[in-house]
Amino acid sequence: MHVYIGGAHNGKRDYVKKWLAEQGKENVHWIEGNCLEDSFIVDMEAIQTTVVAGVEKWLAETDLAEQAAIDHVMSFVAKDRHVVFILTDIGRGIVPMDADQRKLRDACGRLYQRLMAEAEEVARIWYGLAKTLKKRGEQ
Repeated sequence: MHVYIGGAHNGKRDYVKKWLAEQGKENVHWIEGNCLEDSFIVDMEAIQTTVVAGVEKWLAETDLAEQAAIDHVMSFVAKDRHVVFILTDIGRGIVPMDADQRKLRDACGRLYQRLMAEAEEVARIWYGLAKTLKKRGEQ
């Protein structure tokens, strides 16, 4: 699994598209966060890589309890290690005044920690530039 994280509109998707092309990945299935519930209805045999983006939006809208939501997202990794997560970093900056926004930020932080712990590679994308934070075998 690979994780790419960065701020909103920092070029994460374009970076991942380029990276997938360089890796020769042609059969890529893109899942937007709001489609996490029914995302594996497609024929997974033909897909080389699954890209999941917008998890924070899904997490904000799901009726699942936090741990159940985290378990649901982590089930993607258990099914297939060829998953790429594109995560929006919402945990920096000013602490939101709204309690629901603080709860979302904290839940994203806990989910992101789990994803990064399981990931083979993690990179931060900053305006289209990547900085590797974790590589296979490094902690």
